[in-house]
Amino acid sequence: MNAPDFQKHAQNEFQFLVERYGFTLTSSEPNKVQYTSKSVMVEVNYSGRGEVDVVLDENPPSHRFQLRLFLKAYHPAVEKSLGYGIANSDEEIRREIQRLSDALQRYGSAILEHDRQAFEKIKTFKWWEQSP
Repeated sequence: MNAPDFQKHAQNEFQFLVERYGFTLTSSEPNKVQYTSKSVMVEVNYSGRGEVDVVLDENPPSHRFQLRLFLKAYHPAVEKSLGYGIANSDEEIRREIQRLSDALQRYGSAILEHDRQAFEKIKTFKWWEQSP
């Protein structure tokens, strides 16, 4: 797998942050692409173990959390439908990034627009206490 493909796919799929929400591309590396706004940070990551993930936080940072945790708190059926987020080929990486981007676009406006209540709920959300 060629790591620069992740970077290209992440920038393509998360361009909506710049176009619709006024974010800026602040960091772009082979395995990590980061966007920030005045009050929110979005980081798209690809680990050496094949995990594709989106991490969110306030700007300045206060409490990093995965997009999956936000979805589990607010949209559990959507989180469950995402699968494991493991990708090893270029096509799998593109597909996983697209799934996460679509989920953030459809369900993440509270985070992207910096709804303080959404951030506060995430800080106290206990995923392990939720029913399956």
